[in-house]
Amino acid sequence: METIDIVVIVAAALASLTKLIDVFSTIARVSVYTEMNPLGRSLFSRFGVKGGCWLTFAFWTLVCAVVAFGIVTCGSFVEKILAVILYCVLVYFNISTGLFNMKGYAIPLTKSMLKFYAWLGNKMRK
Repeated sequence: METIDIVVIVAAALASLTKLIDVFSTIARVSVYTEMNPLGRSLFSRFGVKGGCWLTFAFWTLVCAVVAFGIVTCGSFVEKILAVILYCVLVYFNISTGLFNMKGYAIPLTKSMLKFYAWLGNKMRK
């Protein structure tokens, strides 16, 4: 196993673990329901806050693991570097939405991401 493979696996694990910060910030601030995309709202209303948090975490852990496995087994060096960059972006989004939403405000990039999800949800409903 090459060093870059280990970096990809560690980055995937960090992206998955930081999702805990993101989803469990919902428990600290339940008004996040209004900012969630429609899929998140239906998931949390069906399984409750804690159930929704654990299901979201499990889903993102599965996604991160599958992508990391595919990249490590079949990816070129450039694809592995791009995967690490993608995982770093996911870590940033998870931490920013989690920590900043717990304090009651979000950074502009996170706000624009939430607006995009709301816009996309409205388009999908039509």
